[in-house]
Amino acid sequence: MTLPAIYISLHLLTVLLFFIKKNWTDRYKKMFITSHLILLLFVLLDIFVINLRGVWVDRIIVVAFLLTASTTFALYRKTLNMGLKLYFGFFFFYPFIVAVTFLIDRIMFVVVASPLLVSLTIPETKFDSKEYELREIVGAIAQVQLALVKKGFVTEKYLGASNDEEITNLDISGLTVIQVTNDSTVAILKSGDKNFKVAFRK
Repeated sequence: MTLPAIYISLHLLTVLLFFIKKNWTDRYKKMFITSHLILLLFVLLDIFVINLRGVWVDRIIVVAFLLTASTTFALYRKTLNMGLKLYFGFFFFYPFIVAVTFLIDRIMFVVVASPLLVSLTIPETKFDSKEYELREIVGAIAQVQLALVKKGFVTEKYLGASNDEEITNLDISGLTVIQVTNDSTVAILKSGDKNFKVAFRK
């Protein structure tokens, strides 16, 4: 809950800026927009091309991406053209839309809020070594899964996930990868004095 609390607190500060009756100078507008576009590029790269190593880096990038958008709208909405006003306004009002859907209907809330929930949720690390990491991923609707990640120097590679309930509840003390194919990775997980053969599927 740490990251959502940070995001909500900082977003509320942008809301305060929205209500301050002042004509903000355009001096930093280009800087905010440029920073937002650079962060958008990082977000797209992280989703579609590479995965940055660790669970905090990409989350912090997403939070910065959201906050640069809402701050730009709060400060410069009067001087933005209509297209930019709609774009940045979406990020400014999105948390309020999420809050309203929570009051109206829980299923609607899950659908509308899922991008925000996924972006701000930090998965629990169940096992960590120099080469691999096992993360417990909890979805808004989906059951708990264990994701296997291979670490790189700056990036990481998603090898697959398992939703075997017998495995997701274990305290894991060891991991050995025994087979890697195009669609799955098979590993031996150690818990206490027992070994479990698990297939992590992409």
